[in-house]
Amino acid sequence: MNNKEVEEQERKDFESLQEYAKENGFEIPERGDFKTKAIGYLAWGEPFEKGEVSQNFLNKLKVLWHEGSILGSLGSHECEFCIDEGNYEKRGKSSSEKELVDRENRIRYVFPKMIFHYITEHKFKPSNEFIEFVMRAY
Repeated sequence: MNNKEVEEQERKDFESLQEYAKENGFEIPERGDFKTKAIGYLAWGEPFEKGEVSQNFLNKLKVLWHEGSILGSLGSHECEFCIDEGNYEKRGKSSSEKELVDRENRIRYVFPKMIFHYITEHKFKPSNEFIEFVMRAY
């Protein structure tokens, strides 16, 4: 799934959860006006921003990854870029994702653990907005 597909799936999942909760007599809190932004859901054949990120950013993102809960997913994902390149030995694999909330700007960032592999092995550069948030957050 790419970023837009993840954002759309997040919206549908939340709507479904709200409907289920209402049908079964309980409520879940509204997300309010928080916007969901998916970061780092890359797919082979789709363009993505490339560039360098600082080691400081990467270190802070790793700290944030390990704080709080980590969301599991149904199944795992292997790096499509490594598979395409025939790099089976070093290909990235993951089955989890993380959510970070920027309360100041009302944004929920969701990203897969694969973001670390994409940054270090394929030069993926997250948006400046996300990098700035991570640098402020820790």
